[in-house]
Amino acid sequence: MIISENLQKNLLNLQQNIDLMIRNNSLTDLQIESFLMNFERTRYNILAEIKLYNQNVEFEYEKIKTIDNEYKANFNNGILKIYVPEVLPSYKSLKNQKTHTHKRILLNVAECTKKFSNLFENEIFIYIKIFDKIVGWDVDNKYIKPIADALVLSKVVEDDNATKMSYCVKGEFSEIPHTEIYVCDSKKIIPNLEKNSFKKYQIFDSF
Repeated sequence: MIISENLQKNLLNLQQNIDLMIRNNSLTDLQIESFLMNFERTRYNILAEIKLYNQNVEFEYEKIKTIDNEYKANFNNGILKIYVPEVLPSYKSLKNQKTHTHKRILLNVAECTKKFSNLFENEIFIYIKIFDKIVGWDVDNKYIKPIADALVLSKVVEDDNATKMSYCVKGEFSEIPHTEIYVCDSKKIIPNLEKNSFKKYQIFDSF
């Protein structure tokens, strides 16, 4: 791979930030927040540079694999399943991550689901299952907006207003942090939730 000037600049920036953190034995919360913000911005830029490189190589074997390649989506038995190889950002970290993490997850989910555009005409129900390597974490702290925005961007659903979309979120512990998303027609779920017979529909098969 020929390292472009932009990629080299971002790699050097990352190295300098990491070296600075390692040399400092006592860090303030502000310094840590600043590092995380720079780290996420640099990661976003590096992945963008690699994606640009992959678009310009002649042969498939020349492409560089990144976490972006692990985003997957498939449709079976009326359910659109989406695999996100990372954890959704938390509300606490939005100040540092929203611009970059939110955008990258949004664009990757939109990219892997664009072949399913216009899949749903009616209101959809989204089941979001977040796996994090933390014991006893709070699921309500996770920021799920990138998922809804991505499905609108890829036109899987027309809009994410109250007449077109509803969702629920479940959190679990895993040694491999990731997110699983299941999308289906809300008529399969909502009426049965209201009738307290949700278990009748065992639709959430694992990947």
